[in-house]
Amino acid sequence: MSKRRKRRKMRGVYHKRLTPEEEVEQREAAFAAIRLLYGEALPLWRFCRKGYCRRHKQCSGELQPCLKRGWPLMPPALQKEAYAQVAVGGPRRLPPSTHTEWVLRRYPPSNFVC
Repeated sequence: MSKRRKRRKMRGVYHKRLTPEEEVEQREAAFAAIRLLYGEALPLWRFCRKGYCRRHKQCSGELQPCLKRGWPLMPPALQKEAYAQVAVGGPRRLPPSTHTEWVLRRYPPSNFVC
């Protein structure tokens, strides 16, 4: 006699809905990842007030204040180029970690920089 395998209880969990708290958490994580991609795609170190960032020619910490300060000073062509780079994963072509991040990468940068 052959025994039947029991089906796992976790089968089909891939399409489960997130709770509102999980949605907010996932959205904030996606915003943080997108800000990091903008930090890699733009020369924000030029506008940073920290000497460490200017000396090493890369942002060393909080990107949000640097983005707020530096975004309006960037030429529109550079802004469009950075937006296109972020949509494909930045200079390193990183894949999005969640579907939420994939969707948010395609929104205009004004949502992330202000």
